[in-house]
Amino acid sequence: MDNDYHDLGNSLQECGRFDESVAAYKKAIELNPNFSWSYHSLGDVLLKLEKWEEAVAAYKKAVELNPDFSWSYHNLGDALLKLRRWEEAAAAYRCEIALNSDFAWSFCNLGDALTKLKQWDEAIATYLKAIEIDGDLPGIYEKLGDALGQTESDLNLVLEKSPLQITPENWEFYLQLGKNLARYDRPKNAIIFYQTLLTSMPSGGNLSAEVEELLQQQKKCVSVALEEDRALASSRATVAQKPDDCWSYYNLGAVLSHQKYWEEAAVAFFQAIQINPDLPWWFYYNLWEVFLKQNKLDEVENFCREVVAAKPEAFWPYLNLGEALTRQGKIAEAIDFYRTVSYQQSFASLISKRTGKMPVPQEDTGILPVIQNRNLKPVKVPNFIIIGCQRCGTTSLYTYLAQHPQILTPIKKEMDFFSWHFDRGIDWYLAHFPPMPLGEQFVTGEASPSYFDYREAPERLYSAFPEAKLIVLLRNPVDRAISQFYRLTDLNWEARSLDRVISDEIERLNQNPEYIIGEEPGNYLARGRYIEFIKNWLAFFPREQLLILKSEDFYAGAAAIVQQVLAFLDLPEYQLSEYQNANPGSYQRVNESVRDRLSDYFRPYNQELEEYLGRRWDWK
Repeated sequence: MDNDYHDLGNSLQECGRFDESVAAYKKAIELNPNFSWSYHSLGDVLLKLEKWEEAVAAYKKAVELNPDFSWSYHNLGDALLKLRRWEEAAAAYRCEIALNSDFAWSFCNLGDALTKLKQWDEAIATYLKAIEIDGDLPGIYEKLGDALGQTESDLNLVLEKSPLQITPENWEFYLQLGKNLARYDRPKNAIIFYQTLLTSMPSGGNLSAEVEELLQQQKKCVSVALEEDRALASSRATVAQKPDDCWSYYNLGAVLSHQKYWEEAAVAFFQAIQINPDLPWWFYYNLWEVFLKQNKLDEVENFCREVVAAKPEAFWPYLNLGEALTRQGKIAEAIDFYRTVSYQQSFASLISKRTGKMPVPQEDTGILPVIQNRNLKPVKVPNFIIIGCQRCGTTSLYTYLAQHPQILTPIKKEMDFFSWHFDRGIDWYLAHFPPMPLGEQFVTGEASPSYFDYREAPERLYSAFPEAKLIVLLRNPVDRAISQFYRLTDLNWEARSLDRVISDEIERLNQNPEYIIGEEPGNYLARGRYIEFIKNWLAFFPREQLLILKSEDFYAGAAAIVQQVLAFLDLPEYQLSEYQNANPGSYQRVNESVRDRLSDYFRPYNQELEEYLGRRWDWK
């Protein structure tokens, strides 16, 4: 009977019915408390439900009953990492490695725990072992580079303590490691490896072509390092000149984070938030990544709570607090704050759309009591989604649609749920949408340009909302790539030159054509290969649910395109007094040779797009 409940738990877990699966495993444990596999399986489901504490308890019982099963230790370590219990996580991974020394992720995750404990030398040795097993682990070179940048030890001594040592037999491995560090923008750390490699080579003039190339890369790394030093000095000078300007500190934090000075970067970012907490800091992903890396999220959360308590009518502090909670895995609590501010915005928006002005709480407008007592129901399905593409006019289109009398917007334009944040759950996503008044014809929708080129997004979105109407804006991919580059440069998310990013991405795509990275800078070229992504969306959604617009037409005649979109959404026409660009970019015209290089790259993809859709785009 106990095995029946265990098997039932397995079946329910495979079907995604996780809560029922937990109940079945608990019943199996009740009937047979000495069956370790039920505890392990229970821990697996609890991990998926993000119930970290309960998962830890389940895995601990599993390893107590069966101390020779390595996966229980590994998953225990994963749950402890989520709880930021670094020492316990490291101990769990060490137990797992003692039983199974061939799994790269165990070494990688152990390295993550060790970096949190600032045990840099051991972390370096652990990351090196992970790379030896699997050199294609996502982010492994960045992690190794970060640890190398933090240690004060001599690298030769670190390598002597590691499972790997530089020998004539593995010299090529370390040569490739140095190249990867340079490729992943860790120039200072690449230099350390280059110097170590060169001193380990036998003396003499018979250097291989690889070493000559390595020397040239070293020169480039030195040049980049000098540029970084100048950028940092300039940012510090700006802070000294404008000590009360939040953006001075933000830009300093961005430069520091580019150079992997995480602790200083966290201090600068926190100073920016403290100077002006009533700004949309939730949007700046690099800021939150630094807080997470430096274990500062608790501190930021507490500060945001103080701001919200002092200014309960504020808007952005709620979203910043929600972001701090979300980044810590406190999803249920974040949802409560999102729902609170969603109600406030919906309430204010309803009044605005009916009266033409925002509500003033001190005034008795005669409308407030009516709307306050009106039943509002949570949104279960967004009616439309602008899925892309980045730097193609999505912000302007969304801004124009938001002013329509029958459209209520969510608290964020970009939630990136079906791309980067799917693990946060559908309740987290829907909490951002406004509750809708009963008996009235309002619609709502969002705009997340990251969906367009995210491989799993079409299937995820179709599984959740198969009847949603989708809107796509496509711009000449040459102009789109250049605009994206300068936008990320303005945000201090990109520190390379335009020539460098083009060369880097061509090399990256030649090695792995399918590789699309996430929030961090990149994809200037890959994101413009529209045909690949259009095919992916039309594999799930019928053509009539996808409105594909040309950005150049939108820029030339926004009013006409907006009316086309409203017709697509079955909404009545609505004219704005003006159609101002909501997210303009400003930069000097790039060199024609750069444009020609990009144009040559995109030409075959543009031709295939025209043939597939039966439509001319006339992009040059």
